[in-house]
Amino acid sequence: MNIDVERLKEEGELDLAETVSLPRIAQEVVDVESLDDVNVRLHAAYHHPYVLVRGELETVVHYVCARCLAEFARPLSAPIDERYTTDEKKAEDEVRFVGDETVDVTPELEQAIFLAIDNRPLCKETCRGLCPVCGRDRNVEACDCDVRPIDPRLEALRGLLSERDSE
Repeated sequence: MNIDVERLKEEGELDLAETVSLPRIAQEVVDVESLDDVNVRLHAAYHHPYVLVRGELETVVHYVCARCLAEFARPLSAPIDERYTTDEKKAEDEVRFVGDETVDVTPELEQAIFLAIDNRPLCKETCRGLCPVCGRDRNVEACDCDVRPIDPRLEALRGLLSERDSE
C-alpha cells in the first residue's frame, strides 16, 4: 500500500482505505495457516518534513492450534502509528526516510500483524491437546494411555515390569 507524498503535500491530509493481501505472514509464522485480505484505513498528514500515518487494520487469521493442531479462525485488528520524513537529515531509528515520491507502508502493516498475532494460539482455553502416547485428539475422545512421567534414571527398569502375574 502506497501513499503519494506529492499529493499529500498539496492537500495536507489524506484518508485512505484499501484492501491488501499480505501472504508473507502465513509463510513466516508456523502457527498461521492463512490470512484473509487485510482491510486498512489510514489517515496521513504532512507536517514539513514529516509524514504522519495513523490508522487501523482488520483481518481474519486462520491459525493451527498449538495443542491439538485443529484449524480455527480469529479476527484480528491492530493500530498503525508511523512517522516518516522527506528530509534525509531528520531520519532516525523511529523515523524512516522516504523521499518525495511515495511511502510504501506494507512493511509496517506486516509488522503490526506480526506483533498482534497470538504467539501460542489455542482453539479454546480448555483445549486438551493430543495424547503424547497414541496421538488422539483428547477434545474428541478420551484414551486410556498412561501419560505419567517416568524418572529417566529408572527408565531402564521399565522392561523388568510386566503386565502378567509374577511367580
